[in-house]
Amino acid sequence: MLEIRPAHEADRSAIVQLWHRGWHDAHAHLVPAEILAYRTPAHFALWLEQSTDAFHVAAADGLLGFVSINGAELVKLYVSPQARGSGTARDLLSYAEHLLCEQGVAEAELFCTAGNVRAQRFYAREGWRLSRSFEDALWLPDDVAGRFTVETHCYRKHLGFR
Repeated sequence: MLEIRPAHEADRSAIVQLWHRGWHDAHAHLVPAEILAYRTPAHFALWLEQSTDAFHVAAADGLLGFVSINGAELVKLYVSPQARGSGTARDLLSYAEHLLCEQGVAEAELFCTAGNVRAQRFYAREGWRLSRSFEDALWLPDDVAGRFTVETHCYRKHLGFR
C-alpha cells in the first residue's frame, strides 16, 4: 500500500538516487552539455543538503517518488520509472497541493524546464496553467564559476480546497 509521508533522514540516499536518475531522464537532453558535469549523485546529495524545501516521499516496499515544497512553490516532483502510470505522481501532487492549501497558499506555482513534454502534459491534466516563460539560471555548486540558463515555464494553480 502506498504511503505518503514527510521524508526522514533515512530516505536521503534513496531520494538522491531517484532524483539523479529522474533528472537525467527528464532534463539531460534539454540543458547545455557543460551542466552535466554538475549533475552527479554527489552533486544531488549536496543540492539536497543545501535545500530548504520540505520533502515528502511516496513509499511502498521502497521509495517510489518524492515531492518538495517551499513557500507557495511546488519545487520538485519525481517518481521512479516503475511507478510511472500508477497514479503515484498524481497522488504526490495532490498531497503537496493540500499541504500548500493548509499553509494558506491560495495560488501555487511550479517551474518546469521547457521541452519536458511529459511533465507539461501531466501538469496541464492536473489543472495547472502556463502563466509565463523565462530564462532561468541552473543550479551550480558554490565553488563553480559561470552561469547556465534554460528556458523555463511557470505554471500556476488556484488551490480551492477550502
